[in-house]
Formats: sequence, structure tokens, C-alpha cells
Amino acid sequence: MTEDAAHEERPRRAVRLDLGRRLRVLAGVDEGILDQVPLERTRYVGLGGVILGTAVIAGVSMWFALSQIIGEVRPGMVVLALVWMLIVLNLDRWLVSMVAGMWQRRLVMLLPRLLVAMVLGSVIAEPLVLRVFETAVVQHVADEREAARSAEKALLTRCNPATGTPPAGGGCEKARLLVSSAAADEAEIADLEKDAARLQKQVDGARSEYRRLSGQARDECVGKKIIGVTSGKRGVGPLCRRLEAAARTARSLSDLDGNEKRLRELRSRISELRAPLASKRSDLGRRTQAAIDARLAAMPSGDAPVGILERMRALHEIAAENSYLLVASWLLRLFLVLVDCLPVLVKLLGGTTTYDRMVEHANRMRERVHEKRIQLDADARVGELELEAYARAEERRKRRQLIELDGKAADAEARAHREELMNRRAEELNRRSKDRNRINGSHPDVGVAGAFR
Repeated sequence: MTEDAAHEERPRRAVRLDLGRRLRVLAGVDEGILDQVPLERTRYVGLGGVILGTAVIAGVSMWFALSQIIGEVRPGMVVLALVWMLIVLNLDRWLVSMVAGMWQRRLVMLLPRLLVAMVLGSVIAEPLVLRVFETAVVQHVADEREAARSAEKALLTRCNPATGTPPAGGGCEKARLLVSSAAADEAEIADLEKDAARLQKQVDGARSEYRRLSGQARDECVGKKIIGVTSGKRGVGPLCRRLEAAARTARSLSDLDGNEKRLRELRSRISELRAPLASKRSDLGRRTQAAIDARLAAMPSGDAPVGILERMRALHEIAAENSYLLVASWLLRLFLVLVDCLPVLVKLLGGTTTYDRMVEHANRMRERVHEKRIQLDADARVGELELEAYARAEERRKRRQLIELDGKAADAEARAHREELMNRRAEELNRRSKDRNRINGSHPDVGVAGAFR
């Protein structure tokens, strides 16, 4: 190998070693311990690669999930996908670094890890499964939307006719869109026509009775003979006047004139209401069609973005109808869950290595060193506390001695002061006794004794 080739080989080897070290960092390897067993570096480089692969799959799954939720691709999704990838990477790194020691401990760590993997794998797997079966899922959702739009359009058209009067059958309680003014006018016209018909019947009866009585009065006045009714005598006689009065009374009691006036008013009102009905019905038809179009426009169309919940529901419905798709979707889910479990499975299936035993031994040594350091620190602190207690006791003893000395000095001073007072008193008494003796001319001893008496 030439010198130039050697120079090129060294950088490539350095890059490989640096990449391997970075992958081993993902596996939580202690490089200081691993340097003592260099043959196991390849194993942990592969384990770091498995952890990185699982994290990348999680990031891709988050990307698909966000695109399905939002309905479009946005730059901010990259940040969220990277954050989720780092979360999964650190979780797997922590779990792999915790699975160490003998197989009993590994088995105990496996069970909760599998539970975590099932939940995490399901979260990661579902967006990927939906992405794999996206064509069938989107088509199913589009067909459902079109069917729903067609059914809604048929219901709205049936429940909102141009006449404004809904059909007799039920099912239109929530499908009514507009209240027609034409329908209100038609209802009012129907009521008015019923009143007019009833009033017409009354008017016809009253008019018939009036005509009958007025005819009898006219026949009586002209002398027409009707057996049992007229006398047959011509002229305005008593019977003629009585029959005319009976006709007027019948017309007044039946209120024929007022009923005829009211009947004319009712018919006039009916004519006024009938005139704009055609235009109102035409306007109702246009407004009803616009309301139906607005209601249909609010519904998602077949080519609108499909949300993740719609995709999940559609996949469930398709899988329920297609057993092949059901098996394929669940196999894919299980595969992705298995992929998420790979870091710990690789660690477990690799068995207890020399590096694992060295890590366990190093951990025990560090634990013993830590315990010893804590014990020494505790002893030092206890010694400091004892010295502090001894110093405080000595200080209290010295203060007690000072207090006792001060007390004794005060007692001595008091005794000296008392003796001084007594001496002064004695001297004063002696002086007085001498003065008295000089005055009386007696012996000094007698004066002193008398003074004390």
C-alpha cells in the first residue's frame, strides 16, 4: 500500500470508528469499560443501529399521522416528527440500558417492556397501516360521502317541496329548511273558504226564507189564491201587511244584509291572498334550492381531505367485510410492534456478555465506593459535631466558673464593705464615749460600756 492510500484509509477508518461510537452512544454503552473488551463493539454498534431504526420508523409514523390529521404537509410537522423520534429513541435507550445482569433480571424487565412496546407499537403502527392501505381507505370514504350526500339531497328535496307543504309521511322533522309564507297564506285561505262556505249556507237559507215570505205577501197583495196561505183578495189588506211584516222580520232576524256584506268581504280577502301565491311559490322554490345546495356544500365532498379518525373507521369497516385485508392489517400491526420491541429483544437474545458482567462488577464497585464515601463523610460530620459539642460544653464550663468567681468577688466585697462600716461605727462610738467621759470626768471604759448599753 502506498503512502497516499494509507492516508486515505486512515480518514475512512476514523469516520467508521466515529460512526460506530455514535451508534454505541445510542445503546447507552460505557466506552471506558467497552475498551477493555473491544471484540464486543460490533454487537453494541448493531444494537445502537436497531434503536436508531426504531426511532426513525416512529418519526416517519408521526409524519404520516400529522399529515392525515391536518390534511396537508406543513414545515412545522418536521419539528414534531423529530421530537417524537427523539422521545422514542431516548425511551428505547433507557430501556436497553436498564436490561442488564443475569437472565432472571432480564426476564423481569422484559414483561413491562413488552407492555410498553404494545402501546407504543400500536401508536406507531396505526398511521403506517393507514398509509399502506390508503388507496382503499380513501376510496371507501369517498364512496360513503357521495352516498351520504345523495341520501341527504333526496331527503331535503322530499321534505321541502316547491309548494311549501311537507309530505304526509314522517322523517322530515329535522329536514325542514324554510317556512313558506305561501303555505301560511294557503292555510289562511283554507280557513277563510271554510268560513265563507258556512256563511254562504246561512245566507242561502235566510235568502230562501225571505223570498218565500215576500212571495206569499206579493201573492196576497195581487189577489192570487193559495189554499191555506192567501185569501185570494186583491189589495193591501191586513193579511198582505202581515205577510210583508213577517218577511221583513225574517230578513232582520237572520241578519241577511250583514251576512251578505261579510260574505263579500271574505271573498275579497280570499282574492287578495290568492293573487301573490304564484310568485311566492316561485320564490320559495328558488330559496329552497339555495338552502339545499348550502346544506350539501357543508357536507364533505368525495375529494375533500380525509382525517385520521375517518381513515381508522373506514379501515375497520373494510376489514370487517374483507377477511384478507383484516389479516394483512393485523399482521402489519404485529410486525411494527415487533420492530418496536427489537432493541430489548436483541439485548435479551444476546445473552449475558463479558461487558454486561463488567458493567455489573463496576456498578457494584461504584456502589461500594459510594457507600464508603458516604460513611467517611458521615464519620467526619459526626466528629465535627462531637468537637462542636465539646467546645460548647467547655465554653459553658468557663462561663460557669466566671460566674462563680464574680459571685465570690461580690461576696468578699460585700463583707469588706460591711466590716468597714462596722469599724467606722465602732470608731464613732469610741469617739463619742471619749467625748462624754471628758465631759463627765469618768473613766473611758465606763463610758464605752454605758454607750453599748
